Amino acid sequence: MAAKKKDSEEIPYEKSEKQEGTSFSSFELKEHLLAFINSISEYFETLLLLAKKIATEKIVLGIQAYIFFRFALFFISLSALFFLAAFFLFLQRQFAGDPLPAALGTGGLCLFISLIGIFALVRKVRA
Repeated sequence: MAAKKKDSEEIPYEKSEKQEGTSFSSFELKEHLLAFINSISEYFETLLLLAKKIATEKIVLGIQAYIFFRFALFFISLSALFFLAAFFLFLQRQFAGDPLPAALGTGGLCLFISLIGIFALVRKVRA
């Protein structure tokens, strides 16, 4: 029985010697596979870092655009208010200081501007 064990022990070593001469051993294949998996994981880590950087840049730009948009809306509304005040004073001078026709004329101008805006919006929605 000892001879049989010796023969069975020698066979795997002979096979591994043949494999080492012709191709990679299983340890070298495993090492290459792990290196490949490691490089893929590093690639995706780099990709995620790049995506995070781009996302933060986009968020910062979006916040800045929102702030500037709010400032622009504030100044547009302020200018519209001053325009309406100037129109009111103009109409008040035309009607010899009577504020009622001046207020009605200013309200009519506001109504006219808002109706133009609504009609433009309806046209854009239908198209």
